[in-house]
Amino acid sequence: MEFIAIVVLWMVSFTFARIEYNVKSRAEKPIYFEQNGVDWQFDPDIDLDVPQIIRRHGYASETHVVEGKDGYLLKLHRIPGPKGAQPAYLQHGLLGSSADWVLNGNTTLAFYLADNGYDVWLGNVRGNTYSRAHVSLPVDSAQFWNFSWHEMAIQDLPTILCHISTSTGKYGEIIYIGHSMGTTISFVLASTLPEVAENLKLIVSLAPTAFMTHLRSPIKYLAPFTDDIAWISRHLGIKDLAPSNKLMKFLSYECEISYGKEICQNLLFVLAGFNKDEFDMTTLPKISSHDPAGASTKTLLHYAQEIRNKGNFQQYDYGPTGNLEKYGTTTPPLYKLENIKLPVYLVYAKNDIMTSYVDVESLSKNLTNLAGMYLVPSDTFGHVDFIFGKHAYQYVYKPLVQYLKKHAVDSNAIRKPQKPLSILTCRAM
Repeated sequence: MEFIAIVVLWMVSFTFARIEYNVKSRAEKPIYFEQNGVDWQFDPDIDLDVPQIIRRHGYASETHVVEGKDGYLLKLHRIPGPKGAQPAYLQHGLLGSSADWVLNGNTTLAFYLADNGYDVWLGNVRGNTYSRAHVSLPVDSAQFWNFSWHEMAIQDLPTILCHISTSTGKYGEIIYIGHSMGTTISFVLASTLPEVAENLKLIVSLAPTAFMTHLRSPIKYLAPFTDDIAWISRHLGIKDLAPSNKLMKFLSYECEISYGKEICQNLLFVLAGFNKDEFDMTTLPKISSHDPAGASTKTLLHYAQEIRNKGNFQQYDYGPTGNLEKYGTTTPPLYKLENIKLPVYLVYAKNDIMTSYVDVESLSKNLTNLAGMYLVPSDTFGHVDFIFGKHAYQYVYKPLVQYLKKHAVDSNAIRKPQKPLSILTCRAM
């Protein structure tokens, strides 16, 4: 029954996402907040894109578009730091975008890093709101959406990281900070393409997502049916999740009544959990106008496959025949985490239903250059709270920047690249 409910919710979101809404911005107090005595004021960030949000909060903003190795056009947002500043690259999670790092006001990680002198770059992987374009493939084609997080790591990240390196001249100095799926693709990159990973100085993993043996997310109910869902998705043309933010903008205004609030809350938090102690309900209209930002169906199914296959961190499973054709074996190969030479700093939480602390500890034992582990000092802090939590600044961002300042410049734990990278090196990747 739980599985059926999730599939129905998924189908409903897919159907509504294709309905056109003419929703206008309005600054009056939503009825829900009026009825519940909640102090709420219209937030202009509801209707702004990421560069506009950055500028509204008093920071300079740049937009860069790079072409991935297989033709996807990827949009980067930058908060430029002072001359010679160390670059910090922030990578969003599943269904997210660069907006995730700037929606929580002046206490967001992007702004806090900028305030501390970093050159901040915000990534957008293929398929989300800001990277939904290709040099030749139509966006509504099945070919465009035929990717999972493996392709994000192998095709998108090399171009993105090399662009940052060549733009800043800081080869081997980039601090990579990922959340959720953003950590997944960093592990894939560093274990599979170590020469590209040489662009980085350190990987910081917020809610590290690799092994998924003990997760409590509803994704686990999809696991036994991944092959069936993949077949149904292909035949019904369901290529992407939450493909239109028009639905999200519509739901953001429907939050003025309890039913609309609950729908919006479920769509945002059904997979990663909802923590009423950490979430400020007055921010819901703003967040739901930007998230979910879109992802391919195959991306979600890749995670479900891991769960089905005993939590193994492995490449996409195409079935015995498909695997034999693609990999030369009947089962998909495992990612070799022991090949990661970069230092990795793990930040995790006890109440994370997507990333169990037990799985994080297993991950740490597979890393040959573990820079450290930090457990968030809260029993209720969860997966989404790393981005939108009331105490994210206090529990995560402030301690993280303190760690970076203490260790990232000259600590023995953070090493220089084995050989200097160059523009020619990046162009060859």
